[in-house]
Amino acid sequence: MKPSLRFDIQLQRKDFFLNVKAEIANGITGIYGPSGHGKTSLLNSIAGLIKPDSGCIIINDEKVFDSNDKINLPTKSRKIGYVFQDVRLFPHLSVIQNLKYGTNRNKKEGITISEIVKILNIKNLLYKKPSECSGGEKQRIAIGRALLSGAQILIMDEPFSAVDLNLRGNIIPFLKAINTRFRIPMLIVSHDLPDLLSLSNNLLLMKDGKIKAAGVFHDLVLDESNVDIMKGVGLYNVFNLFVFASLPSQKMVLLKSFNSDFQVQVLSPSFQNTFEMGRQLKVLIRPEDISIALQPVAQISLRNQIPGTIEKIFSKDGLSFCLVNSGEKVLVEITEASRKTMNLEVGKIVFCLFKSAALKIF
Repeated sequence: MKPSLRFDIQLQRKDFFLNVKAEIANGITGIYGPSGHGKTSLLNSIAGLIKPDSGCIIINDEKVFDSNDKINLPTKSRKIGYVFQDVRLFPHLSVIQNLKYGTNRNKKEGITISEIVKILNIKNLLYKKPSECSGGEKQRIAIGRALLSGAQILIMDEPFSAVDLNLRGNIIPFLKAINTRFRIPMLIVSHDLPDLLSLSNNLLLMKDGKIKAAGVFHDLVLDESNVDIMKGVGLYNVFNLFVFASLPSQKMVLLKSFNSDFQVQVLSPSFQNTFEMGRQLKVLIRPEDISIALQPVAQISLRNQIPGTIEKIFSKDGLSFCLVNSGEKVLVEITEASRKTMNLEVGKIVFCLFKSAALKIF
């Protein structure tokens, strides 16, 4: 797929040096890494809010910045929708007036207000002021205004930070719907890995002003060279499963892999309609929340005991990471001392043990 966004830029700020290069296609891409390592500076450079010292930024084959050719288009000419962490709606205008501000900047025909109102489900908010809306509603309004401005790329800086945890699940489906409907690239910075992974498996990992790795999250996790950065900000196993069976007497739900017999048991949620049969879900669990046994363990509270074969082992700083093939690839973190005591090695059959409550479900 042809990239919609390409950048190769350098920016020096006192003792910080941003040096990033990547190509982004249509779809949602998460930008992830420790705080203060250049994520927001990258977004601001793409948007034209700050000027890199050198390099090039190309959006849909148009150069918006090129230090060699002396090109530096102003923000308003770059056709970028920027949704800030603090939203920045006009407080004195109603929701519909905020949306119309976007259309006033976009002189070309395209996305209509009625279409945005429908897809973001904000009809009941149109004549309210931003102060009368919740954090999640404000985010949706800001996204709508950005799209109505004729944006060819949507970028978001920590969109969930000001939103109550319970409301995040309301925003994520709208972002997915926008991407499906309008097919524009979306770059989303977040320090919360589960939020990003609920939107996309495609990540740019940033540290020390550089893109350390880029690609599908599952592949990044299984690359031991990425463990340091991932461990510092959150390391997860991610499984795409579907609702296979309900165990009402045990208040449990059984989830299964699309590609194998890999299964896990999870607690039934409060809202049963979230778990209708066949529904696809994303399931996350930290490697340190998984234990390894050499055989099934009887009379134990752990609901999940999944057999598999160790495919890879690597150790770092007193920890051992075992990659277990259980139909899905499962990364398990144990101490190096435990690995030696159990004589774990590649090819050995083991059981991955973990609590149902340790699973995060999206």
